[in-house]
Amino acid sequence: MLSFIELNKPHIDLELYGSDTNIAPIDKVHIMDEDSFEQFTLEWLFGCKKAKYSSIKRIGGAGDKGRDVVGYYSDGAVDYYQCKHYNTGLSPTNYYLELGKLCYYTYKGEIPVPKEYFIIASNDVGSSLQDLIDNPPKLLDSLIKNWDAYCKSKITKTEEVLLDKPLLDYINSFDFTIIQTYPIAQIVDEYLDTIYGNIRFGGRRLNLPAPLKPTDTIEPVEMPYISALLEAYSDALKVKIDTTKSLEAYSNFFKHLNRQRKDYYSAETIRRFVRDTLTDSQQFDILKEEIYNGIIDTHEQEYDSGYKRLVEDLKQASVTNTSKSMLDSKLHCIGNSERKGVCHMLVNDEKLRWVNKDE
Repeated sequence: MLSFIELNKPHIDLELYGSDTNIAPIDKVHIMDEDSFEQFTLEWLFGCKKAKYSSIKRIGGAGDKGRDVVGYYSDGAVDYYQCKHYNTGLSPTNYYLELGKLCYYTYKGEIPVPKEYFIIASNDVGSSLQDLIDNPPKLLDSLIKNWDAYCKSKITKTEEVLLDKPLLDYINSFDFTIIQTYPIAQIVDEYLDTIYGNIRFGGRRLNLPAPLKPTDTIEPVEMPYISALLEAYSDALKVKIDTTKSLEAYSNFFKHLNRQRKDYYSAETIRRFVRDTLTDSQQFDILKEEIYNGIIDTHEQEYDSGYKRLVEDLKQASVTNTSKSMLDSKLHCIGNSERKGVCHMLVNDEKLRWVNKDE
């Protein structure tokens, strides 16, 4: 089944982080499988060519009509990128079928004629095929001569594509100057300067975002954990505290609340980083689960007040092992503040509450 993958933000596969940096990037490209090579091409286009296009999509599955990745211009025009992962340079016989698909499906009107058509080959284009690409009339003649052997019965699975007069006339008028190649060494060199290059090929480390700072006013999304904190302070003071303004009369508790907001925003910084940057959005959920599992036994003990439970839970969170999450084990971006901030997110998720009504 045909599928579309659109890359509109740089997302990183954290599994690749910290991989073997002793292998040269070009050699890593050579040992990729076909699927990884197409993804690599998509990442290169987004990292290096996104200003050129309004969107970039990878087209996978049967029926891609010879288009692995498509760059869409804002005016509706397109460029095609056809990926070929071979152990040697592409020969003409490796590529007649793709040229046949381009001609046939544009002739049928099933896909538009691109402005440019790029061959992206893991081991580049061999000299024989490059000679044909550099000489479009010769490429045309060679395709026609080899149509029956390489295209007629292979373009579709349902019928033979005969080179009848209408199709032949179309191919003779086709502008083969749009066919271009892109050296794989140049692609790798450009790729290394993108955010992906840091991860896929090692070397430079991933830059983590600057920590978010608490807003001057409490955001609506904060209200569940803020309400739970006020409830815990009220339980300790034996005085009803409904608002943060009324908490200002109790200096130590007010300072405590402000520290909790900083911790919450530290955790929120990492949550947004995962959402916006990584392919594996589950890594933050894994972190939350580890914190929950690490503190729940402490949480369920009996305490004199909800505030005492809060303090003990935060203390336990600070020493909880979170290495199961690659945010900790690979990126080393989880500290005490983030761990305690996750506790407040668990309150927002209704998994924790400091004041136990049964006590």
